[in-house]
Formats: sequence, structure tokens, C-alpha cells
Amino acid sequence: MEADLKKLLANKPLQSLPVLGFFDNYPVEKWLRHGDFLLICGTSDYYWAYLCGDNPEDLFVLLEKFKFESTCFANVEEWMLPVLTHTRKIEWKLTTHRYYLPDQKIVEPPEYISKTLDPSMAKYIYANSAYKDFTSEQYIKERLAKDVSAGVWMDGELVGWGLTHDDTSLGFLNVIPQYRGQGLGESLLRFLVVEKQNRKKPVFVNIEPHNHQSINLIKKLGFAFDREVSWVKLV
Repeated sequence: MEADLKKLLANKPLQSLPVLGFFDNYPVEKWLRHGDFLLICGTSDYYWAYLCGDNPEDLFVLLEKFKFESTCFANVEEWMLPVLTHTRKIEWKLTTHRYYLPDQKIVEPPEYISKTLDPSMAKYIYANSAYKDFTSEQYIKERLAKDVSAGVWMDGELVGWGLTHDDTSLGFLNVIPQYRGQGLGESLLRFLVVEKQNRKKPVFVNIEPHNHQSINLIKKLGFAFDREVSWVKLV
């Protein structure tokens, strides 16, 4: 990402967390600015338009310039939806709460031994994913190759894992049902956090509001709530 764009995003450090994360992984293909509002495009599983700003009028102007070259938008806050849907309808929307780990928080290493996953595990992880409608085997394979990941094996079987999404947020945390309740999820999360901190990278997660178990876990480790955000595909 070019220096001028990074400088602009630095003015909104929390709102821009996923934007900086995504474009550390994928090239900027197009970006537009009006006032302090930014619209930045890049491709992972979709051609995403990331939004960063706080003025509805600026967003209206940007969308007119953009002409909906993509109908997939990320980092969408609730107040942005009436602007996005002024002339469009929502095909699907995934809404989460974002939590981040303050820089001063230190997370202790995990109890269980975890190790980095190989991209060859993508097929197995996808087959056991609860988010098949929002992901693909190829996407998971790419994430395993590009960023931190963690797996726990028991009796030679992969029974729990975690990795990152295309915006570098921690995610895909899953433990096979018969192995739950043993602290494996917490160990996986601790491993991922420690790996991120060792790399001097921001640590944040996106969790669906009803997932109280995961929310309680990240709060235990010191994560703080930031905001509600959505990924939206329009028609």
C-alpha cells in the first residue's frame, strides 16, 4: 500500500484495522477519496470495496464516482447501510462485533501445544467449517499460506484449529465437538495472539453477536469492544 494512503488511514486507527490488514495481504486495485472518506478496492475471494470514514454525504459522493464497480462492501457500519441501499438491495450480509487487543496487553502462551497448519489441511478445515456459505477451500488454503495459523492434534487427528481472515483478523476458531470443554479453543487463540504479537502485528477479531462463548473467551484475554461491522453483497 502506498505511503500516502497509509497516512490517511492512520487518522482512524481502529476503523482502519481491517483495511490495513487486508491491503497488507492484497494489492490496492483502486481507491477513491472524498473529504476524509476512503473507498479502497482489492480482490481476495471477491472484489471488495473497503469503506473507511464517518460522513454519509462523503459516502454518497464516493458511490456516485465508483458507480458500483463492485457490489461487495467490507468494513460496513450500520449507519452506512441506508446509503449503500439507496438504489440497491442486499443479497446477503454477515454482521459481527469487532474486538481488538490493546497494545499493552500481554497474553500468556497456551497450555496445549499448538503448531502452524499446512495449506494441505484446507480441504479438511473447509469440510468442517460452519461458514461454507461465506468461504471456500481455496480461500482457506490461501489464508494458511499467507498468515498465522494454529492446530491441535490428538492421537494423530487434527481436532482444533484457528487461522486468519483476509483482513488478518483472527478467526475460523473451531474444535471438533467431542473434544470441546477441554480448553483447546483458548489454547488455539492464545497461540494465534502470541504469534501476532511476536510479529508486531495488530490483534483483532470479528465475532457474531450471538456467539457468547467466543465473546467471553476473548474478553478473558483482555480484548476490548470496538464496533459492529458487516460484509455486504448488493444486487
